[in-house]
Amino acid sequence: MITAILTSVQKKSKNENKSVIKKSLIKIEKVLEKSPFAPRAGKTIAPIAVKLKLTELILHLMKRKSPFGLFAILGWQRKWQEHLDISDSYQDIFDKHRINIMNIKASKRARRDVASTVSFDGAILINNKGDILHSGVMIEGLWPRKVAAKVNPGQFRDLSEQFGFKKKVHTRHLSAIAASYIFKNTTVFTVSEETGNFHIFENGQIVFSTASGEIHNVK
Repeated sequence: MITAILTSVQKKSKNENKSVIKKSLIKIEKVLEKSPFAPRAGKTIAPIAVKLKLTELILHLMKRKSPFGLFAILGWQRKWQEHLDISDSYQDIFDKHRINIMNIKASKRARRDVASTVSFDGAILINNKGDILHSGVMIEGLWPRKVAAKVNPGQFRDLSEQFGFKKKVHTRHLSAIAASYIFKNTTVFTVSEETGNFHIFENGQIVFSTASGEIHNVK
């Protein structure tokens, strides 16, 4: 009897999570399509379907996992390899074992591998087709201060304020928003381990945020 009740609650919880995620995806799709900072269509730009698929995967992980941090760059190109440093080859699990995020449901191993990256340091790199190329990598040469001066010049107390964050952020988020500017036509995603907030950046700007008081926040 107790098992049946628990199963019923778990099923209801899963259905509720799916409903919340579906509503969030609808809002995020509108934001990404209308964003004035979004890159124009082209061969090197990830289609909206790939952006939404990655968003969906991240939102599902946020519902299932305990607090974790994440930094993912969608639209990575080979010409930027000089910016990469591999600090731990064991975390770079996709270097020789590529996974396409559009096909993850068909593979238990793929789902497990993607879920395992939430415990990694560094960034996850995905090309515009949805192939995960690297995980747990360091990105060099981002210079958030210089990027902030270009996208929002003026006098500010710190980089968090200059980039438009309502709560103070640190290395992961500053690197991510700078990366979205440095690496043209990319869309960059973060999850905060401290607050659980989810952000999407394009062209050095916050285009979506779940943080209260920031643009396009979802309640």
